[in-house]
Amino acid sequence: MLISGVKQMDAESWTRLVGTFGPIVYRWCRTSGIPASDAPDVVQEVFASVARGIGDFQRKKREGSFRSWLATITRNRVRDHFRRLNKLAEADGRAIGGSEALDQLHQIGEQEIADMLDSTICPASIESPLIRQVMASVESEFETMTWQAFWATTVDQQPASTVADKLGLSVASVYQAKSRVLRRLRKRMAELPE
Repeated sequence: MLISGVKQMDAESWTRLVGTFGPIVYRWCRTSGIPASDAPDVVQEVFASVARGIGDFQRKKREGSFRSWLATITRNRVRDHFRRLNKLAEADGRAIGGSEALDQLHQIGEQEIADMLDSTICPASIESPLIRQVMASVESEFETMTWQAFWATTVDQQPASTVADKLGLSVASVYQAKSRVLRRLRKRMAELPE
């Protein structure tokens, strides 16, 4: 499982974790009002906090999950960022933030977390940032033709016979390609922390 590898500080597990959740954390930072120039630093602070706390992380069914824990860490690092900016601004005699910034902080990631909870691979679920990240990482593991057959049948929902004609494959090959990619995607999704 991915989290156990991360807890053991396995480099490959960390790479997969950051590759999957890094863009999502970045978007949470940008949604909260952090400028693009500062967001990578805040993302780095989030994952430094994850590294410090992952040893104590335990999945609790009723109280939370890894994703909600990550969202909480992100909110705290975003708040820290704005606190630092406020201290600098106060030192210069000006203030920033206000109630609008506070409202943004309270809403970081709520929709993204809801999006991630749907682990089904279908046209509606590919809008999930998490599923898009997993799909992007898995796509490179397949030949272009295999990926195109999967995409056309699963996401575009074209009949296998139509896809076979377009790609110059047999219908059986289209079904096999779809099955192989779906199996890999589901495996990757199952390995993600809940």
